Amino acid sequence: PLDGPASPLAFAPLDGGPPLTVDQLVVKHKRKELLSTPLLRSLVGRKWRDFGAGVFWRRTAQYLFLVGAAFANSLDLRAGGADPAVVASSPVFVVSTLALLGSWPFFFSVESAGVRRNGLAAHFGSAWNVLDAGHLLAILALPPLHFLPQQPADAGALEASAYAVAQSLPGLLQLSFAVRGLEYASLFRSLGPLLVTVRGMLVDITRFGGLYAFVLIGFANAFFVLFALSGESLDYGGYPRILQEQLLWLLSSVDRSLLDGLTGQLHATGDVLFWGYIVLSYFVLLNLLIAVFNSTFEKVQRQAFNEWLFLRMATMLDFEARVAQPPRGGQQNEPARWLDAYYGELEDTSNSRSVELGVGGAPSSSSRGRSI
Repeated sequence: PLDGPASPLAFAPLDGGPPLTVDQLVVKHKRKELLSTPLLRSLVGRKWRDFGAGVFWRRTAQYLFLVGAAFANSLDLRAGGADPAVVASSPVFVVSTLALLGSWPFFFSVESAGVRRNGLAAHFGSAWNVLDAGHLLAILALPPLHFLPQQPADAGALEASAYAVAQSLPGLLQLSFAVRGLEYASLFRSLGPLLVTVRGMLVDITRFGGLYAFVLIGFANAFFVLFALSGESLDYGGYPRILQEQLLWLLSSVDRSLLDGLTGQLHATGDVLFWGYIVLSYFVLLNLLIAVFNSTFEKVQRQAFNEWLFLRMATMLDFEARVAQPPRGGQQNEPARWLDAYYGELEDTSNSRSVELGVGGAPSSSSRGRSI
């Protein structure tokens, strides 16, 4: 049984590293198949109930508060017409800006703690952490955008591009917030396995895109050479329009007006290229993608629940690492008390198990070790 204060059961790895708990070993070596065992499923379920769920709902509320403040700040972006006096007196601007600046230090502390704990390269090896860092920078840029003057009529190309980026930032930030919210949604049992399946399909789309790029560019070069041989000017739209039309053809929006500039034998060659592209991309590659989707869905669906449990276990380890340790004699914060309750329950479960007596009243060897 566990002796003394409740603490996690840790094992010393053979490579001489620091002791690791069972869930840390599973995550480190990515042994997702072990999560199909009832013992580990019970372990994940108890830890989520006693510790993870409370931290998750607290983090979710903080994240939604940040998203709501950014949304309100973006809606009021042009309310003052770039007049500093009017902007500064807007209640929506004042409240949303105070909310953004008030919540920013918390999320910055979470990111900085992750960098100190894992190192810069390892921390930003995760796309979620890169997205979080981008959010922190974009949030600081939102309030100053209210004081951005109107774009001058004689603005140069570089200045016009800067204005376009600045004006697009609030909308792009809301889209980025929605993407980041997928990680929060993936921890729900009803959504997590489904999102794991979608992630597998996105990987397939990436692989398909690499294959389709060769077909797209090859046929685009062929069409471009035909137009050059026909002496057709770039009034037809040039190479960008060729790529655009090819993508529309793949989506069943067929418009052959692109080929009207070709005459004689070149027009016949253009027809051959057109039908060759349709057969290869639409009837072959697109149906191949559908078949791959079906195969991926069946394959990932079999392991989706274990993948979701693995994601939940890894997230709880991240929560556990971020629980602040109070000073000696200080009062524990609430997440630390939840964590102690979880390990205390494991200790009670271990101590409540009956001890089988061996010969002479000594405990049998099967009941002497620590139990999880």
